[in-house]
Amino acid sequence: MKIQSSPQSQTALRLAQVPTPSIQPAVDKLDLQGTPPPPPEKSDFREAMEETIETCAHQGKKLGSLAAVSYATAALPLVAISASVGVVPDMLIGPIAIGTMIGAMALTALEEKHLGLGKQLGRAAGAVVGAGAGLVRGMVAELKGPEQARTKVQLEQQAPGQARPFRPLVQRGLDTAFGPLQNRSKALEISELVGATASTLVVAYTVPGMIGNAIGGPIGEALATTLVGPLSGMVLGGLAESTLGIGRGAGELVGRAIDKFLPAGQSSQTTPAKPKTESKPGALKKGFLSMNNVIGQPVIGFLLDTTILGNRLLAQKPFQSMHFEERPLACVNDDRLIKNFVSLAGIHGPSGQEQLVGDELQVRLNKLNIKSERREDGTIIATLPATPGYEDSPTVMLSAHQDTVMPTKAENIIVGPRRIHTNEKSILGADDRAGLAEILEGVESVLEQGLAHPEVKLVFTVDEERGLCGASRLKPEDISNRPTLGFVVDALDVKDVHLTNDAVIVNPSSVKYNYSQDDPLVQVVYRSMTNAGLEPRPIPAPILTGAGSDANTRAFNSGKIKTIAVGAGERDMHTPLEYIKIEDLIQASRHVVGYITNSCDLKVEGDQVLPRKAFLPQ
Repeated sequence: MKIQSSPQSQTALRLAQVPTPSIQPAVDKLDLQGTPPPPPEKSDFREAMEETIETCAHQGKKLGSLAAVSYATAALPLVAISASVGVVPDMLIGPIAIGTMIGAMALTALEEKHLGLGKQLGRAAGAVVGAGAGLVRGMVAELKGPEQARTKVQLEQQAPGQARPFRPLVQRGLDTAFGPLQNRSKALEISELVGATASTLVVAYTVPGMIGNAIGGPIGEALATTLVGPLSGMVLGGLAESTLGIGRGAGELVGRAIDKFLPAGQSSQTTPAKPKTESKPGALKKGFLSMNNVIGQPVIGFLLDTTILGNRLLAQKPFQSMHFEERPLACVNDDRLIKNFVSLAGIHGPSGQEQLVGDELQVRLNKLNIKSERREDGTIIATLPATPGYEDSPTVMLSAHQDTVMPTKAENIIVGPRRIHTNEKSILGADDRAGLAEILEGVESVLEQGLAHPEVKLVFTVDEERGLCGASRLKPEDISNRPTLGFVVDALDVKDVHLTNDAVIVNPSSVKYNYSQDDPLVQVVYRSMTNAGLEPRPIPAPILTGAGSDANTRAFNSGKIKTIAVGAGERDMHTPLEYIKIEDLIQASRHVVGYITNSCDLKVEGDQVLPRKAFLPQ
């Protein structure tokens, strides 16, 4: 492994040591040859100042890139229309304008990816803002003094059985009129997803323009004529669908009607296809994925940032409603985790080319004495038998996908004092190599510390980025024949718990999940986070309408398996600006330790997962 080094990046290569209890202090320390000894510990003021400048400069790059692409996308079509008047037939002016808009978007996005004039201007402006904000944060940090040591978090207690999965207003009306849904057929999944997506897009392309035209000025013009409008509109549309659910409700109504009038079984999910060694997307999907790769940098960051902020407006208060035994504060080997993540992130393995990644995973599993099998398509399924006495606990499934949306390059990776990123000449691949590293570290820490655990299944899928293809070729029984709690380590913020997530728009066989806070799966997530020193933030809204993870496949969410996507910590995924905070990488690994150990407090009776001891709120 070679980590990029230059006089400017020497400081960035010095790892910040996180004050976490070490399991074996001398084990597997990160070896950065040629790196100077760690610098003296920084003051609270300086640390807060540098972190704020770094954050604001990064956000400035994203906004500068978006501004450049937005301006070109809005301005060039007007030039094309003006030049076309009187020269080409009127009926061709519209297609010329649309073609120019798409071309301008793609060309400017390429310029921002390789040259980045808007990005660099934005970075400079962001750094200036960060300096001012950092000065204030630094003074506050000095006044507050050193941060407190990490401790467990106590949640408000609530008697079990009082919570229900959240349903938007219109869908609650359907429950009242026609009765609650007993099952979700393929027809219903597709109908609801189409309705939700259509409603979100209608809001995205109408409301911002109306608001922009009403308020006028530079802000109004930006909303009405640039990409800022539709991207902001998608956030508004997502919030409307997560609360009112007009599109979801209309789609569900259609799905209910199809299920009622079609003969039984015709609208249900078909059997997964036989595994293939390679997946070849069609021309339409290839074009969509290619365009997504081009415009990802200026669009995805802004869209995800605003969506995350919007979703947090809907956040609920978490509570504990199950009994869990007291366990030590969860901890992992920080240095080993960082080293292993950087190593995995640098392996070439875009969708359909995961061979080297799978080879490395099997080597690591063998070192842990965990038996694994590699399916024909490259998906790896490994089994860790239960500790004696916990064979009746539910099986724990931990999953992450091997592929990245674009190639990664080890020589581009930079390990900074607070975050791991690249030189922006390739993506980092934290989506989802971070998930792989966090799972492996969590499992190794459990074994290393001799902690009790139930049966653990590790499922490392392939070809997730092109539409959950690898997981969609699995059946539930390929993973487990007994009640199983699944955790797909492939979501964003390590603190957010998305209780629901829609089916995935590019995969017609995908499914939606929707859990209450009372569900044993969710309660294990909460306990694992609080035992690692973090308070969960439950959100009854999908990560992003039409987007999802392997948790949205029937293999992971049907039969005896229930699965939820949990935070891996990656930021600005699918773009060269991608990064992960070192503390988030470590925190997500601590959560994995909890998913495994806290599941010991549950037992299987028939097909049900129940707590071993009754919960009596204090």
